[in-house]
Amino acid sequence: MDNTFAEHFASDWIDSWNSHDLQRILSHYADDFEMSSPVITQLARTLRGKAAVGAYWAKTL
Repeated sequence: MDNTFAEHFASDWIDSWNSHDLQRILSHYADDFEMSSPVITQLARTLRGKAAVGAYWAKTL
């Protein structure tokens, strides 16, 4: 990954999050990605896949 790609990716991700466009946010991830955080571990050990993370983020957006 070069610096130009990384900067574009980061900028697009931030714009996606700030727009609250869940599908645009999730487009930055593979279908089978996993996510964990201190808050997520209170609900489940790890969220697996776009559907699970999308449902979680839909509540927070």
